[in-house]
Amino acid sequence: MNTNSLSNLQKANQTKIACVHCSKSITCGNIKRHENACDKNPVNLKECPVCGTMHSKKGVTCSYSCSNTYFRSGTNNPNWKDDTYQTTCWHYHGKKCVVCGEEKIVEVHHYNEVHADNRPENLVPLCPTHHQYVHSKYRDVVQPIIDEYVKNYLSMA
Repeated sequence: MNTNSLSNLQKANQTKIACVHCSKSITCGNIKRHENACDKNPVNLKECPVCGTMHSKKGVTCSYSCSNTYFRSGTNNPNWKDDTYQTTCWHYHGKKCVVCGEEKIVEVHHYNEVHADNRPENLVPLCPTHHQYVHSKYRDVVQPIIDEYVKNYLSMA
């Protein structure tokens, strides 16, 4: 091989060209690869689903903060179970006892007492005390309130 052609090849490899997107100086042999992967290339930008800013990061969101918001709540959370009767009940009725308004500890009562029937109109959120009332001799204390709640829910649906 000719040493003159070898030195020309080395010179060509050392020649630098500015990237059209970020103006960074890149060698001739790598310029196409850089421009395709460049952070400033509009093709590589995507919108963050939380804040709406455009970013070129590999992940779904633009930052740790947006990532925490996106993945730790709702259906994007890996622990989210949309198919349980509790999540169905709380989605349609809220997590609040219909008798007393308790919000910290809430259970789900199946109105027709068929545990396989997980339709929203069959699920009633109750605190443990009032849920126990329903399944005891004190049912008549809370049943009228629950009946009224279910009647109102069905009329709104």
